[in-house]
Amino acid sequence: MRSEEDLVLTMRAAAAQTRLPPDLASGVAGRRRARRVRKRVGAALAAAAVATVIGGISVGTSGQERTVRPAASPSPAIRPSAIRPATEVWPEAVTRIPAVDRPLTALSATEVLLYRDERFEVYDSATGRTRVLGPVPAAPSRVAVGTQYIAWASAQLDLWVLPRQGGQARRVGKAAADVYELAVTDGFLVWSGERAGVYRMPLAGGTPELMPGAGVLRLASWPYAHEWDAAGNVTRIVDLETGRSTRVAVPEGADRWQCGPEWCTGLVNERPIVQRADGSGRRTLPPTLMGYGLWWLLDDRHALYRVHEPDVHQAGVPLAVVYDLATGTMGGVGERTPGVEGGDVGRVQDFPTLFWDAGARFYRHCADRSCEIRTRGGGKEYTVLNVASIRE
Repeated sequence: MRSEEDLVLTMRAAAAQTRLPPDLASGVAGRRRARRVRKRVGAALAAAAVATVIGGISVGTSGQERTVRPAASPSPAIRPSAIRPATEVWPEAVTRIPAVDRPLTALSATEVLLYRDERFEVYDSATGRTRVLGPVPAAPSRVAVGTQYIAWASAQLDLWVLPRQGGQARRVGKAAADVYELAVTDGFLVWSGERAGVYRMPLAGGTPELMPGAGVLRLASWPYAHEWDAAGNVTRIVDLETGRSTRVAVPEGADRWQCGPEWCTGLVNERPIVQRADGSGRRTLPPTLMGYGLWWLLDDRHALYRVHEPDVHQAGVPLAVVYDLATGTMGGVGERTPGVEGGDVGRVQDFPTLFWDAGARFYRHCADRSCEIRTRGGGKEYTVLNVASIRE
């Protein structure tokens, strides 16, 4: 059976953490190869800095007209060791749980959903107690949390729900293909798979049906869905409840352009750019911040960026930064071990919940002509940041 360890996505900037389904990912890989060729040719003309982000994605317009806008205004430079910890910036969104449990996502300011021993549990930091919601008959490969139910898809494509307050799990039906994104509403399960298209099924059971007008869309965060171009950039945002459709002003040359209902972020010339979906409010973030993996948007207005500090011996450098796209407020998560360049923050699926072991230290382990970053120490508790609980 799959355990909670298998559900944990440890986000690595140099690894293949991605929300891109295979059909888009294959196009991305081809564009990366093309860019690497262009970079090798250009290397003879100018010295290039060491690449600190995953390879780029060139932009395909897919018939979309792009508006030329003024250059993005730069944000002030920041010193990594001066970034305040997220635990100080947003204390209302922080909780701590025993390190024996790996959190799936935060349910409230004090409650964290756990999956272990083939069951869902909730840990409440206010009481220090864990309560069992119910057994999980089929191990989840994708999990969603709604107001009334926790839903999941199994590796066998079965779709299940369990009351959020606890009870018996119930099989709702079966998907026709792998489930990449999943949501549970008051009356339906909604999901997207490997190919474009958003499907739904009544919670009472039935046959999957393609939602009206959703044949070219991919589910984002309910009720929103995205249309992507061939390069993996979000070009349109659709509210599946109201039918409202918003075209995204994708900057020329953008890589990995990702959006919430209002705010977007991506790379232009390998620098993070932030703007509203309509292109207003555009600004370039300091070179200290880099994209974290391939999808670093946490919710509509918060993103996770990796911190670049070339002095590996500098103390007090966070592993990453949660950045408020609207206000520019930022908070550091985790802390890099002086002398070691690396380390990661935990995140499961695309939930807006981050966790890390503040007592652990990183070290570089090399064997069989390969090296990796490992941890030692810690093991007592995880610090959990529930981005959805941040008050502005």
